Amino acid sequence: MSGVADQGLGCEGLLRVGGEVLEGPCWDGRTGRLWFVDIPRGTIFSYGWADRRLERVDAGEAVSAVIPRVEGGAVVACRRGVATLAGDDLRLGMLIDEDISWMRTNDAKCDPYGRLWVGTMADDASPRTGSLYRISADWTRTTLLTGVSISNGLGWSPDGRRMYYIDSPIKTVDLLDYDPSTGNAVARRVLIDTAEYAGMPDGMAVDAEGCLWVAFFGGGAVRRFSPGGSLLTTIEVPDRYVTSCAFAGPELDHLVITTGQGPDSAAGGNLFVARPGVPGLPTAAFAG
Repeated sequence: MSGVADQGLGCEGLLRVGGEVLEGPCWDGRTGRLWFVDIPRGTIFSYGWADRRLERVDAGEAVSAVIPRVEGGAVVACRRGVATLAGDDLRLGMLIDEDISWMRTNDAKCDPYGRLWVGTMADDASPRTGSLYRISADWTRTTLLTGVSISNGLGWSPDGRRMYYIDSPIKTVDLLDYDPSTGNAVARRVLIDTAEYAGMPDGMAVDAEGCLWVAFFGGGAVRRFSPGGSLLTTIEVPDRYVTSCAFAGPELDHLVITTGQGPDSAAGGNLFVARPGVPGLPTAAFAG
């Protein structure tokens, strides 16, 4: 393991965005930009790593994730489903749960092979009403999990054979066996029981050593766990409601952390930067 094990880390940088619930940070190595969103305000952000310019697109509806697309632009998880983004042009490509007005998408990410995974949740976070879907390059949708409350963190091991998944209210990080050739995920079981930590597990990132960095919503921290589930280190975040994290920068050696405002605090909606001492994995773009 790297030298970050068994020591606390802090945030070294801050971008004050003034958002409501920032989420879905995602590094685009082709353009040198960091994508992220403000879910309830329906804003898609793009931050230039070199020029430090923050650009935004108004989606006109809630957006929960934005991911680069192989053919250019990005794919966006929005309230009604999945859309494509080219410049300022946002076009809905697939409806999800279109017959349920109180359901929306939440966290989304691509596996190392370009398949898009999108989870859903109810507006009021009603238990066991959401699902997790896999969208292939031909835009075929497959339901992998149902009975989900708040579909959140997604990640894959460096060899692509382990998939990680978070349904926040049950406070576990789950492990599934992953078949790279088919995209099938089976044998779901608990890898990490996070009940002892403050807050709920939310978004996550996986580093080059196969360790998991998990954001804790309401816990003011991002924690690093080994592939076996042992706690290795903690990054304390000034904002309490930490939503997600992602490796960014040309060397993938920065960890960007998004936060939101909470039910008892207006402090949040910012982007923090830490130096974790280990690089992350490259972002996988959507092949569709």
